[in-house]
Amino acid sequence: MNRTLRTLLLAGAALTTAHSAFAQTPPPAGGAEVEEIIVNGRFIPDVIRDTAEVANFLSVEDVQRAGDDNAAQALTRITGISLVSGKFVYVRGLGERYSQALLNGSPLPSPEPLQRVIPLDLFPASILAGTVIQKTYSANYPGEFGGGIIDLQTVGAPDESFVKLGVGLSVDTETSGNRGLTYFGSETDWTGFDNGARKLPVGIRQFAASRPVVPGTSAGGLTTDQYKAVARSFTNAPLNVLQRARTPGNGNFDISAGHSLDTDYGRIGAIGVMSYRNGWQTRKGVRQTTVPDIGGLALATDATFEANQNDIAWSGLAGLAWEMDENEVRYTGLWIRSTSKRARITSNSALSQGNTNVNAYYSEWYERILQLSQLSGKHRIGDWDLQWRGTYGRTARQAPYERMYRYGLAADGSRTALLSGANQLVSFSDLDENIGSANVDLAYDLPVEFVRQAQLKMGAAWQKNSRTSVRRDFTYDQGRNWDPARYAGERIDYLVSDRNINDDIIMLRELTGSSLTGDAAMYDAGLEVAAAYIQVDSEIRPLLRGSLGLRYETADQYVKTLDIFNEAAGPIFSRTVTKDYVLPAATLTWNFAEDQQLRFGVSKTIGRPQFREMAPQRYRDTETDRILTGNPYLEDTIFINVDARYERYFSNGQYVTLGAFYKNMEKPVEALAVLGSDGAFRQTFYNAPAADIYGGEFEFKKFFDLDTGSGWVDERRWLVALNYTYTASKLKVSDGDTIILDITGIATTPPAKDYLTGGEKLQGQSDHLANLQLGFENEDAGSQATILVTYTSERVAARSSSLDLPDLVQDPGVRVDFVYRRNFEVQGREMTASFEARNLTGTDAQEYQEAGGRRFDTNSFDVGQSFSVGLSAKF
Repeated sequence: MNRTLRTLLLAGAALTTAHSAFAQTPPPAGGAEVEEIIVNGRFIPDVIRDTAEVANFLSVEDVQRAGDDNAAQALTRITGISLVSGKFVYVRGLGERYSQALLNGSPLPSPEPLQRVIPLDLFPASILAGTVIQKTYSANYPGEFGGGIIDLQTVGAPDESFVKLGVGLSVDTETSGNRGLTYFGSETDWTGFDNGARKLPVGIRQFAASRPVVPGTSAGGLTTDQYKAVARSFTNAPLNVLQRARTPGNGNFDISAGHSLDTDYGRIGAIGVMSYRNGWQTRKGVRQTTVPDIGGLALATDATFEANQNDIAWSGLAGLAWEMDENEVRYTGLWIRSTSKRARITSNSALSQGNTNVNAYYSEWYERILQLSQLSGKHRIGDWDLQWRGTYGRTARQAPYERMYRYGLAADGSRTALLSGANQLVSFSDLDENIGSANVDLAYDLPVEFVRQAQLKMGAAWQKNSRTSVRRDFTYDQGRNWDPARYAGERIDYLVSDRNINDDIIMLRELTGSSLTGDAAMYDAGLEVAAAYIQVDSEIRPLLRGSLGLRYETADQYVKTLDIFNEAAGPIFSRTVTKDYVLPAATLTWNFAEDQQLRFGVSKTIGRPQFREMAPQRYRDTETDRILTGNPYLEDTIFINVDARYERYFSNGQYVTLGAFYKNMEKPVEALAVLGSDGAFRQTFYNAPAADIYGGEFEFKKFFDLDTGSGWVDERRWLVALNYTYTASKLKVSDGDTIILDITGIATTPPAKDYLTGGEKLQGQSDHLANLQLGFENEDAGSQATILVTYTSERVAARSSSLDLPDLVQDPGVRVDFVYRRNFEVQGREMTASFEARNLTGTDAQEYQEAGGRRFDTNSFDVGQSFSVGLSAKF
């Protein structure tokens, strides 16, 4: 590492010294011939002309036109981007693991339990000033680059003082006004903050904070009184009893303010943004599993489910900026808290077990918190431009009292509590992740005689992520005085009552880290990256611009599992991967006309496994009700990227582009769905041998002024915006290829052909992505209306664990939205009213397996339509 870093920095210093010598060459005499200057590209927007890369830019105006609430929704309007689970972005068919999100150029921590990539639904649109989506790699960015880099830019200090208020209301046809599942929880749940009802039980904190809850007959066990005190200290009815209530509509409010002033010491500005959102979502659907059958598939389990989720999100941003001459220093502080309160029921019929009907009841509460502070600066020092930034961030995810209990249903309608195994689970999980990063970038305009313009860039970066995740699992089991005829039919809060605990009818048992949960109770994971780069941007010849860069990265990534009750004993399992990479990148831009140019790019990049994919800890995905477990033996993915794009610009913000791309992937990560003995899917991950992905992109955006003779039509400016992406991918599997699996806690290396077929497409990749926007705007009336159509074709959600079973496929389909905005004044105040209608086609969520002409829905549900109104005022 030290040798390579030193080589890069010395090379940069040598280039700088050499070109400084050019700077000392005297200028030609006054009578010398002046070179003819050719100016092209004057119709190409500055933001496009200033980058040598293939990139897309999402502006505030774009987000407002589409009416999107958060960054994840807004990014789906960009060419080649699709959204998965409402929060993870796929770029060019590559999963979220291959698309890194930055905030003002700095990496972000993630509050997801087994994932290093941050979900972008956390970022409300109100805090964003724009977003850059770079699809070709350049050496100044992190080497983790597969589909692209998404750089979220937050709002900064304003040019003039303002205060802005906004409120909104919305309804959902599947949810609002209907009777949905819920549970009491605590009196303050509506705020997104629990009042203590879900705190780790006092009995555990007092008697079993560092030892398991086992009776005194076991080594290190509790006394009988302590053992029962722990069980009694669990919150009962408020969290266990599911009920139905009328579901309200959704609401939100935003407030932002900014102020700037000029002083003798420069310009000082400040901005603050706060938002609150409270929404409900009901899902009713089907989850089936299958087994191989003659000529196709047979149904193994047939389940229906209903879930009702209340999402409450708070966010705040504070920004300070100071500018003087050619110096700027900026501070950004960000706080986001997102809470989900969820109640659900799954009714499962196990056909393989004589049509046994079992109902599973769930009450859940998830808190996701992001805190981030960033200090950055830009300076002009002599002939050098200096940029620097330092960031510290922290995320947390707390899931107290994840409750699940099961009852068997008899033909006469009677219920019987199931108490064996893991049928009465109570889980507590806590995740904390910290990230620190620092970057410095230097740029120097090289006075080189044989090219028109040349700029040397060099820099260094450091990043360190550290994560700790702890999980404790408990179950209720039969006590020595258990009488099924008397107690098995009791309601859940009576069944686990203090009386039954005291009378030894029911007992609490800890499952933490046991074979029943099949996971590590505690794991630590981390990633430390040090990097340096050097890059030269140059106008090689008139109208021909080139960029050549080289980045060196060294990284240590580790995951280790620990005994939660004996951390001092050291790790149970530990794996550290240390890798060094030299990553070249080159782009060429030919500006052959005043409004047209061609771009070409080639690079080598990497993709590191995410914590979710490496951590051997059990995690329930509430969207699919599947258990996810990581594979600590995953390896890095290596990319070779080739891009080309033609661009034509009609005027600022109006263009047509046509592009093509190709990527060769070595050891891509795939998801594997394993059918468990209980008939439910469990999901893990592995490295496939290799894959190719290629495709093309088309983009068109233009405003039209019509002359039809109709006043209503002619006084409006009409918008047509269309983008389409075709992507194809092929897995490459050869004889002798193996994969590494860790399904049971023991690593195995089966032949790759046992799980994969060459020529299959990558998991998560859709062949077709399309977006269409049709709208108008009337500047005089201050009105704007847009119809938005989004299409995403089928994609593989997860591989099946057997070639006899087809893969799980998602079909997002077509979605149509309508957004209308109008500006007006009330007593001299600027006001904006908005109306939005979402999913007008009523497209439902579909995930299925299909073979032999039969289709089985593995996770399909109704989505419905939503309608919202909003009002904002600026002072």
